[in-house]
Amino acid sequence: MVAEMQRPKVYGRGAYPIRVAARLAHLDPQTARRWVEGYEYPYRGERRQSAPISYLAKARSADGGLVLDFEQLLTLMLVKAFKDRGLGLPTIKRAAAKAQGVYGTPNPFVTKQFRSDGNHVFIDLEAKGRERELINVLSDQREFREVVEPSLFRDVVFVGDEAGEWWPLGRDHTVVLAPDRQFGAPIIAGKGIRTDILAQAVAAEGGGDAGVKVVADWYELSPAQVRDAVEFEGAWQAKQAA
Repeated sequence: MVAEMQRPKVYGRGAYPIRVAARLAHLDPQTARRWVEGYEYPYRGERRQSAPISYLAKARSADGGLVLDFEQLLTLMLVKAFKDRGLGLPTIKRAAAKAQGVYGTPNPFVTKQFRSDGNHVFIDLEAKGRERELINVLSDQREFREVVEPSLFRDVVFVGDEAGEWWPLGRDHTVVLAPDRQFGAPIIAGKGIRTDILAQAVAAEGGGDAGVKVVADWYELSPAQVRDAVEFEGAWQAKQAA
């Protein structure tokens, strides 16, 4: 269930290099970069330009690397959910543009209002063939929420209408990402310790229950908290190796 946080506003925006954002969204980095920056493609002997998805505007770090903020990360995940459902990028771009007009915000895909009634974005959206059928399905509130909630919003906590936290393993676990903590890195809730540090420490201790116990003692955590970190980081590594 989506929860409401009693906090006046979100501090910080988070910072996710494109490869990190891609891993979190379960995308290969090249695909993520194409969605964020746009790309060229050949068409009948010409080179054409596919524009980036609306409000996945690129941002550059000091060394020139592509970096996304917290809202852009969540948007990347939601775009993937629509792609997995069968919508093409042109249709998703039209939906994004329409959502901006409907809700009057620059990044409406990751607002609480979109989660509540975003199916209206798909009503009367033009498409052909199979995509027309998919849009008709997504125009129904129940079907829309079946796509949106499992892929993102079920595990997002809102501050007002803005996404403030994401719990990637679910709210019954302890891993959280929030833009105002550790630059948005995955951490153990209430402790601020990054999951990658814990997982690396467990691996250095040989893994298993013995390694988990040693690391839990070092950082004054419960074994369950350390196991959550290992589970989360292990999912990343498995995706990277696939």
